[in-house]
Amino acid sequence: MSLFVHDDEENNKSTIPLNFSEPDIVPIYPDKAINFVLPLKYQQEIVEDTLTKDGLLIMGCGLGWDIITANLLYALSTPFVDSRTKKKKRGLIFVLNAQDDELIRLQEEMNDLNWEDESQQERLVVINGDSLPLRRKKLYAEGGVVAISSRVLVVDLLSLIVSADDITGLFIFHAERIKETSNDAFVINLYRDNNNWGFIKAFSDDSESFGGFTPLATKLKILRLSNVFLWPRFHVTISQSFNIKNKKDMLRKSATEISVKLTYNMNQIQSAILTCIQACLGELKRHNPTLATEYWEMENVHDPDFVRRIRGSMDSSWHRVSFTSKQIVSSLSTLTNMLVGLMNLDSIAFYQNVQRIVNENQKRQAGSIHRSQSPWLNLDEAVKIISCAKERAFGKRDGNYVFEELPKWNELGKLVHNILQEKSTSNLKNQGPILIVCSSKRVARDLTRLLETMQEEIIGDKRVFSCRRFMKDQLREYAHWREQINPMVKRIWEELEAKEQKEDESDIVITKTFTRNGQPVSKRRRTRGGSVAARVNKLRAPENFETVDIDQEMLLELKEDESIDEERDSLEFKETQEENFGVLDLIEETQQFQHDFDFVHINKEEQVIVQAYNDKFNASILQELHPSHIIIYEQNLAFIRRVEMYQAINHENPAHAYFMYYGDSVEEEKHLRRVKREKEAFTKLIKEKATLGKHFETKDDNAKFQINRNNIANTRIAGGSKFKTETDESNVIVDAREFGSSTPNLLYQIGINVIPCMLTIGDYILSPKICVERKSISDLVQSFSSGRLFQQCKQMFRHYELPVLLIEFDGTQSFSLEPFSEVKYTRITRDESVESKIELNEKSNIQSKILSLLYAFPKLKIIWSSSPYETAQIFIELKANQEEPDVGTALDKGANKSIETGDGNPPMYNDDAIDFIQNIPGINAVNYHTLIQQVRNIEELVSLSKDKFISILGDENGKKAYNFLNRKIR
Repeated sequence: MSLFVHDDEENNKSTIPLNFSEPDIVPIYPDKAINFVLPLKYQQEIVEDTLTKDGLLIMGCGLGWDIITANLLYALSTPFVDSRTKKKKRGLIFVLNAQDDELIRLQEEMNDLNWEDESQQERLVVINGDSLPLRRKKLYAEGGVVAISSRVLVVDLLSLIVSADDITGLFIFHAERIKETSNDAFVINLYRDNNNWGFIKAFSDDSESFGGFTPLATKLKILRLSNVFLWPRFHVTISQSFNIKNKKDMLRKSATEISVKLTYNMNQIQSAILTCIQACLGELKRHNPTLATEYWEMENVHDPDFVRRIRGSMDSSWHRVSFTSKQIVSSLSTLTNMLVGLMNLDSIAFYQNVQRIVNENQKRQAGSIHRSQSPWLNLDEAVKIISCAKERAFGKRDGNYVFEELPKWNELGKLVHNILQEKSTSNLKNQGPILIVCSSKRVARDLTRLLETMQEEIIGDKRVFSCRRFMKDQLREYAHWREQINPMVKRIWEELEAKEQKEDESDIVITKTFTRNGQPVSKRRRTRGGSVAARVNKLRAPENFETVDIDQEMLLELKEDESIDEERDSLEFKETQEENFGVLDLIEETQQFQHDFDFVHINKEEQVIVQAYNDKFNASILQELHPSHIIIYEQNLAFIRRVEMYQAINHENPAHAYFMYYGDSVEEEKHLRRVKREKEAFTKLIKEKATLGKHFETKDDNAKFQINRNNIANTRIAGGSKFKTETDESNVIVDAREFGSSTPNLLYQIGINVIPCMLTIGDYILSPKICVERKSISDLVQSFSSGRLFQQCKQMFRHYELPVLLIEFDGTQSFSLEPFSEVKYTRITRDESVESKIELNEKSNIQSKILSLLYAFPKLKIIWSSSPYETAQIFIELKANQEEPDVGTALDKGANKSIETGDGNPPMYNDDAIDFIQNIPGINAVNYHTLIQQVRNIEELVSLSKDKFISILGDENGKKAYNFLNRKIR
């Protein structure tokens, strides 16, 4: 009984309808364990950290980037249940900024993981710029791990071929290269602005590139991340993972250092080159005191990017740098390369390089380019370099050529001999091959030939391995080079010698730094041997730099050796052919082979493999070959750590490693400096990480630049203009080919909606009236040379009221005409400096071309932009009080939609024909559109009747056109 309702009402049915709906049942899948292949403890901890949190992972080089990233991507791409569709699907993960060889290595690792896990997941998919949008859209819908260039992905995101909300995450390689204006940063901003649930994980193994002020905070801001994971080599977990002891380690050492002494001549050349570099650095700092930095020191000479970083610090003022300074920068590159060649080239090849440098520096005239002697060649040390190099290559002892061999060769021969002897007497089975690793493919090729031709000699109680046969081969190559190149150099030298007195001697400037310990430069030009030109002539004298005359006896000996080698090879071929006569006959009859092959099985323990360093495949080489002995012929920090990792994984049967280096040399100093620089870089990053502030972000935060539009857009309603508010979106139509530049990225960052299209006319459409053709410095020079720019301006004037030519400079270059002359010179002379006269000619040349362009198109507007940042600001100002552009209209410009092509795209107009008909009286820029829509070609045009002309063009214009085309000439 109720207190509020009568009893009779309780029995009545309720009039309120009740609807029951079954709750959506999300299918529950059993938990699936993901099998990782991470043999070392530190690798497991790295994967655990990066899986749970988004962040930037910075590792020391050579610590196994491939296996770590492959396991991460494999785990992140595991299928999951979509809460919206209630279906099982794979996440869509994009891999950005990865190189081709890295992708190959990543595919191999992921294939191994699929095989270990018995999974049917598809491997890594690589998409290039040639793929069609429909195919890319289909691949995106299938999900998985997709490696793609950031340029293609930016266009797909802006074109909605793929939605940012459908992307599970981004995995970014080489985070140290990501800049604020790069397309990778553009992708990150597009992704994070429209997707706040997906992950972003970045990776780098180059800690030294994180330089400057607060590098971590700056990089995290660009990557839109807040966490950073630092794993240097001196990390406790990594040290414990590598320092695994076992019984075999107690019985024998698993690593042996072999220090080799330089020869006397090599020591002299090394000290002379270092002195020349020091003189060049001192002179460079004296000429450019305001540009000099702490990096311009001798201790940084061994940095691989030493010259590039010096050149980069001078870019902003390169137009003000003197010609001497530009020569010195080029000389630094030459000297550092010479220092590397001293350690890994044979004596004859090194002398040949020295000769080539001297020949190239001889003053000569090639076209209109004048070059003068490099200043360092005037030092006394330069003469020492040349004389010692000549002594190494062609010095004689007891009337015979010595052919100085590299000291490492003899040690390498003894080491390989001892290892093979040890293997032959050892009871161990299934031993691996001997692996020799070096710096480059050229060194690997030389070592292969060296080991094939090396001969063992017993001198007293010592075993010596002679490489004279290899040196004879090098001498034969040098003689061939001398016979072809040297006569031409002589002819050029003789021609220049005849013109020497006519040239202006004041062009050659030699400072006191490069004339010390020499005779003083006389103030009187007529003093014999005292002028600057006379000193340079003395430097170029034939007795100093003439090629060495090889004895006729040596040439005959080379020919005899060559004939003996040919006879030996032919004899071996005949013997092999007789042994395999029956088999080869059968092969020729069945498969019609044209060549005879002899396959010989070599036991694994007898193999000697020579391989050049490759940071992307070092780990796979070690794991596939399983060498028992590893000879590191030249030091490489990344490979040494790969060997450490290989030893830790195979600690039950580790390989014996040998480290060869020249003691008290630049090679040893370079390796020690490399270790020190990485340690200092990580120490700096660790200190900055400790002081990083906490980062908090909400979905309402806007990472774009904040711009006060009131100061840009005129909001007065005057002249019938459309009223604009601060919240109105601004659109810019951008040609899809323009995404190689940073301008679209900056336009997006300042709040402009970027619409990518395949434009026929222009690069940027700001409004229905304004069309912009953007040209960088190099592109402008090319466009003037080919005449393409004139054609582009014709098209813009035909379809737009206000065509604009935007000349955009690089932010690091000078905002002047000097970059034009630099680009022109670089194309001709391969990164060397130009003389002031040539620069003036090039500047006047580009000025005359711009004037001729303005003469042809007087209404053309030219905008000079100092940087892409300035370009974005200019575009905002140009769009003030302008209507927004229409995509369809912009695509129709320059396209003939009345004619269909095979690919479905509208064809292009024939611009030459359009220019021709506009010269006909009665046909102008206003009515020619109506004419070309009804007339297909000029042949049909000239056959039109008078009435047809009047119906298309009107009464007056139709009569003018008809009378002009049908006028009779007597």
